[in-house]
Amino acid sequence: MVQQLESKYRNRNGKILEIEVKNNLGKNLKSLNLDPSIWGQDYNSDLLHQSIHVYLANQRQWTKGTQTRAQVSYAGQKLRPQKGSGRARIGSKRSPIMVGGGVAHGPHPKNIRKSLNKKMKSKALKIALSAKLKDSEVFIIEKSPVSDTPSTKNVIDCIKSLELNGTVLFVTKENNNVLKKSCENIQNTEIIEASLLNVYQLLKPKNVIIELDAVEKIQSLWGDPNFDTKKAPAKKPAAKKPAAKNPAAKKAPAKKPAAKKAPAKSARKTVKEDV
Repeated sequence: MVQQLESKYRNRNGKILEIEVKNNLGKNLKSLNLDPSIWGQDYNSDLLHQSIHVYLANQRQWTKGTQTRAQVSYAGQKLRPQKGSGRARIGSKRSPIMVGGGVAHGPHPKNIRKSLNKKMKSKALKIALSAKLKDSEVFIIEKSPVSDTPSTKNVIDCIKSLELNGTVLFVTKENNNVLKKSCENIQNTEIIEASLLNVYQLLKPKNVIIELDAVEKIQSLWGDPNFDTKKAPAKKPAAKKPAAKNPAAKKAPAKKPAAKKAPAKSARKTVKEDV
């Protein structure tokens, strides 16, 4: 059973997925085991494309609308007689050719919302996380670079210590307003909560910095509930071989306790009578 669990938490190459946990100064603290069911998925460009297409389509509001000639509020009476004026005939002020009339072929609100089922959503997110990990673009930090008060300097120092170039995405366990305030004046830096992760926002930046608590949050949401990120699966101890028995050596028979000697009989003294 232990061997089955150990092989279950390995990737296709037979290796357990591990990543270094760093502090805000860029020094390695410890190694963290990652669940292959999340971080060891094969690349699927079709599913990623479909997920991004659905996300971008749902960002469009389509709430703008114009009034047609049937919706414009005007009197329905005829503006002038049909004949006799020498001008063009006209029947309604609501006509699109009139000032203040309806709009012909204008935009109207419509529902263009698209959707993916839950399995496809979670699968696409796992593929995106796995792709980022394979490209060495995922960094795990022990805790947030800011605690109680906003500090843009601390966030910049953290990014520099990790030697990152390009856009950065911070993934936090919960909504961190202090970190958001600290990153407002830093270009190409975004913050997202772990439970709100999506494929588009995950693949868009170059580097992804994830807090240690956020990794556990991701594991609890989409990973194997039996997987422990803190320690590796236990290995089966080697069975001890029984000691070889020597057939020649025989156990010596147990010695019988010595029998107690009977008390010696007292010899009778014979007294010779004098004749």
